[in-house]
Amino acid sequence: MSEKIELKEKMAAVDMGARTMWDEMDDLQRKSLKQEFFILNRYISNVKGQTRDTQEHFVLTVNEYFNKYWYDLQNHPKLMWQLLSMCGHESKKIFYHEWIGFKKKKDNKRIKFLNLVYPDMKDDEVELLAKLSELSELKAMAEDLGYSKEEIAKLF
Repeated sequence: MSEKIELKEKMAAVDMGARTMWDEMDDLQRKSLKQEFFILNRYISNVKGQTRDTQEHFVLTVNEYFNKYWYDLQNHPKLMWQLLSMCGHESKKIFYHEWIGFKKKKDNKRIKFLNLVYPDMKDDEVELLAKLSELSELKAMAEDLGYSKEEIAKLF
């Protein structure tokens, strides 16, 4: 049975520019790596505690080499690994990469109201409508829907 390669070892391999690592792995390790490309992308593009130039290097190289043609190349995992390993820094130093999280949804009263009014609408559409709508328009809509003034005050 093959030995599992930890995520931090894969990130270190990217930092060191280990393009040939794909050829050195067995099938199970390759399968594991293939499933972690998105995770590696999120980690590698963010380096903590370094100069602005180094931080920019990782963001720009990951976007230019790895993300740019993700959709077209996702069926070629060896090539994707080689592109990701090109994102390492010229210093061949191992960096501390921190996860780039997703934006948390805001606890927005407008969005809550629009979700009540349009339960079948997609979240991104509701968020867009909330951004485009004036508060006075939404209050008028609530009034037209039969909400009392007290209920409208609670909603907004």
